[in-house]
Amino acid sequence: MIHSAAANKRYVRLANRLLLPGLAAIVLAGEGTARAADEAATEAEVLFREGKQLMVEKRYAEACPKLAESHRLDPGGGTILNLALCHEAEGKTATAYRELGEALAWARTDARPDRAEIAHERLDALEGKLARLVVVLGPGARVAGMVIERDGASIGEASLGEPAPVDPGEHVVVATAEGKEPFRTSVRVARGARVTVIVPALAPSRGPSGARIAAHVTAGLSIGALGAGAFFGIRALMKEKEARARCPDLLCPSAASLDVAKDARTSARIADVALGVGTLSLLTSATLYWVSRSKSPEDPRASIAIAPSAGSGATLLLGGTF
Repeated sequence: MIHSAAANKRYVRLANRLLLPGLAAIVLAGEGTARAADEAATEAEVLFREGKQLMVEKRYAEACPKLAESHRLDPGGGTILNLALCHEAEGKTATAYRELGEALAWARTDARPDRAEIAHERLDALEGKLARLVVVLGPGARVAGMVIERDGASIGEASLGEPAPVDPGEHVVVATAEGKEPFRTSVRVARGARVTVIVPALAPSRGPSGARIAAHVTAGLSIGALGAGAFFGIRALMKEKEARARCPDLLCPSAASLDVAKDARTSARIADVALGVGTLSLLTSATLYWVSRSKSPEDPRASIAIAPSAGSGATLLLGGTF
């Protein structure tokens, strides 16, 4: 029994040494997390008040980023509702519409019928004012691995053909696929309008042009020639210095001294030729590269097809080859 009690005490001491530092670390980490959360909440409150004041002053371009950062730091139903109202006043109707949906969900969770009523009212008001952008594939456009993006965000297969709400203004649609030339177009969508972009069949990739390949070859040649010119130029200077030391007053006392002077002149001539070839190659490479960036006259010209589309509201159909 005495032995068992002593062993138990040793186990208790060992457990204390192992567990207490871990428990202390957990407590300290919890305190640090709580402190960081409090600081974030304080900063969020300051940003919220500044954003509200800017809204009163109708400085929406300054107010909205402050409210957005406040919501990021400390998400809340009141903040997201005010952010939605700010974006609506700023003219970003699609952004406001999405945020109003979030504000409605927050209002239901927080049991705030007053906020829910405001969100419902603004959602109904914005419904008919939304700008919408539709992206569809033209005949033969569908290929394996095609990626279609709207303003840098990928469009899923299920979203093709669907009128996506967008903020009024300019939007960019890009379609890419391996082994194909990319399609890119920008369209301006007005408030309440619907624009459809038709992605055409992508042309096969042409790969690097002959001019581009020649530009790379001549660039390599220029580097080699300029390097050789620099080498022989330095060699010529060294040999000339040696020849002057061997041949004072241009009188060389031995055949070896004459060979050194001759070697200096030969190196200088090689350096002049190499530097000239290198400079000419560099200029040729730059010219060929510039030519390769311009569109070949044999390439088809960029075109846009515009046609009306059935449906209510102002609608525009855009398509073409670029």
